[in-house]
Amino acid sequence: MNPNNLPDGFVKFWAAYPRKVGKGHAAKAWVKNGCEPIAEEIIKSLKKYPFSEETQFQPHASTWLNGWRWLDEQTDSARGELDGW
Repeated sequence: MNPNNLPDGFVKFWAAYPRKVGKGHAAKAWVKNGCEPIAEEIIKSLKKYPFSEETQFQPHASTWLNGWRWLDEQTDSARGELDGW
């Protein structure tokens, strides 16, 4: 894959992803998982995803893509917002 000719959807995904490490691995995961046709769905989910504010606990983009994390259910408990805490 040519780093100067990345899929348009991936370029938008990368711009929105909070942790900027492993871009090459992320681009390969994007292609491997057939993300380009559903790029808008992925980016929409990404923007609502409950990432930790601490960078060390944010997954690399390739891990997020390979895990199809855009399909994860978004719940209050996933955000760590437990009643009484």
